[in-house]
This record gives sequence, structure tokens and C-alpha cells, in this order.
Amino acid sequence: MIRLTRPSALTAVAWLALLLPLAVFAAPASPLEPTLGRKGRLLLEETFAANQVPAGWNKNTGELAIVDGALRATELAREQHLGAFRKALPLQDCVIQLDLKFDGATTFHLGFDPAPRELKKTGHLFSVVVTPTTWSLMEHVNKSDPKSKNVVHAKANAAFPRGQWVTLLLEVKGSAVLVHAAGMEPLRASAADFKVKKPGLVFRVGGKDGQGVLIDNVKVWSLE
Repeated sequence: MIRLTRPSALTAVAWLALLLPLAVFAAPASPLEPTLGRKGRLLLEETFAANQVPAGWNKNTGELAIVDGALRATELAREQHLGAFRKALPLQDCVIQLDLKFDGATTFHLGFDPAPRELKKTGHLFSVVVTPTTWSLMEHVNKSDPKSKNVVHAKANAAFPRGQWVTLLLEVKGSAVLVHAAGMEPLRASAADFKVKKPGLVFRVGGKDGQGVLIDNVKVWSLE
């Protein structure tokens, strides 16, 4: 006669230890989606698959290069200014998604300028400011007003480890702004000036010479 025995507690724990990693591996992270509206027309998609920086991705300061199928952006210390880069693309209510990896840099900004004649303001409009340990939504100083200051509307601790890819999703709807990253509580902000037309994307990078960020899989939609 064959006797059936219950597996020991140790055996059950061992099986559980084997199965749990498989379950985690088999459950991909949910894609980030906007919550202020729904994605409309796709306005831009760039995977940086070519060997050269695509036309229209321009530097004001710093350096741009294609490295391992991604856009690498760095600051140049001799310029004494954050690396500043722009992609012209008329926008207003919109969603921007990109993959980001810190490659030695200490800070990354994704944001906008106001379109000409939209505001009586000189300088940037607002940015999501990301470091390896924090992120924030910042309304930038009016450079034509000596009393003006940057305003941080939202800030939180975060984990953007160097050498690891993370996906950001930034949405703008009227005066409201929301930024998402997988596994983190979104940051929210609102200001009257945020609703204006925008001439394109602004990227800024801070770090020592040779230290930068990698950017990939950039997509931009209208937000309806």
C-alpha cells in the first residue's frame, strides 16, 4: 500500500521560495497613463535608433550624443551653466513620456518655456526636477523681475538609482500639472501660468564633465 504524506512545512516554504520570483517576473508593471484627460493625437515619437542625434534636437549649452541607442545629454563645466536642450514642438495641453537613466549626472529637468507673447515673463515656465533621491515640480523665476523667485509647488523623496531606467509621464491640462513614475505617488501642482501655449520641450542636465543622463523612447500626445 502506498502511503501519501503531507509535505513538511520546510518543503512548502522551499516551493514557495521558488514560485514567488516566477510570479513577480510574470506580472509586468502597469503602463503609466494620464489621469487629467485621455491621450489624443500622437505628436512625437523618437527612439534614437540612428547613429546621429535626430534633426530638431538642439543644444543651447552642453553636449548631445547617441550612446547605445539612447540620447545622452551632459553639462560642460567650462560653460558654467546646466546643459540645456530643446525640441521644438508647439504644445498646450499635452502628455510627455520618456525613459530616463542617470549616467553620473546629479539633476535632470523636463519642462517648458512659455510661447512668445503668452506671458510678460523672461525665462522658463516650469519643470519637473529629478535627482537620484528627490523629485519636484518647480515654477521658474521671472528673470525680468529682480524680486521673482523659483516656486517649488510639490516635492518628495524618490528613488531614481543611477544606472537604472525609469519611465516618467508628465501631463499638463489647463493650469494643472501631474507627473508620474512607476511605484511612486504622483506629484501635483497648479498655477495660472501653466495653461499657456508652449513652443516645445526643454531638457536640462547638471553634473560634472563626462557625467550625464540617457533619454529614450520619447513620446508626446495631445491631452484631451
